[in-house]
Amino acid sequence: MILIAIIGLMSIIFLQTNIVNHSRFDNNFCFLNDSDNSVSFAEGMNFIYEVQLSKVRTLEKWTIPIRIKYEGDPTKEDIDVLNQIIKDFNKINGFPGMKIVNKDENVLLIYAPKEALPEIQQKYNLTNLTIDKGVCQRFSENGEITQAIIVIESDIDQNTKNSVVLHEIFHMIGFYGHSYDNASIINHIGEPIPKLSAVDTLSFRMLYHPEISIGMEYHEINAYYQEKELAEFMND
Repeated sequence: MILIAIIGLMSIIFLQTNIVNHSRFDNNFCFLNDSDNSVSFAEGMNFIYEVQLSKVRTLEKWTIPIRIKYEGDPTKEDIDVLNQIIKDFNKINGFPGMKIVNKDENVLLIYAPKEALPEIQQKYNLTNLTIDKGVCQRFSENGEITQAIIVIESDIDQNTKNSVVLHEIFHMIGFYGHSYDNASIINHIGEPIPKLSAVDTLSFRMLYHPEISIGMEYHEINAYYQEKELAEFMND
């Protein structure tokens, strides 16, 4: 009877796991994370400084719509993930929006097996970058991000790949470096993370708020948010 009970419990766990996997992109799923009300503007500013303003002196971001063309050998779930990221990121106030296109792209997203990566590095002049599951190369002009190339190693396991795609797209929109916050999608240890953390999400909202402009320095951005109430900001 104990053995039967254990098998029954394992069956329930397996069934629940499958339910979670199959409902990954149902109407309740979102790559954003607004559920933690304990986050603060100070945490958001620290994060923005850590992963962008410590690398470039003044703020950089996209101001034109992001047009993504994908190539290579993506799975159906890869495309589902990409569409869900686009849907969720387009909810951010001030974000210029993303969509998938067949031509005239300003972001090229390449899915390729590991053995093809050296050739891709040569073709797109990415030889100065190490592709460890994924990589993003951005191009900016006067603070405006205008183009990017993202390469994803296609033959890694699907859950890891989902996290890598989200990680590289978060780099692409302006979060350049890696964070020492292990909950962040761009944490420095590279552990798979299923969605943005609360600080990731707040920082995304802060970076792209319509009142925050390209070329602003840390102290200017910080002064703006010191005058704001978080609850009011989240309802903008």
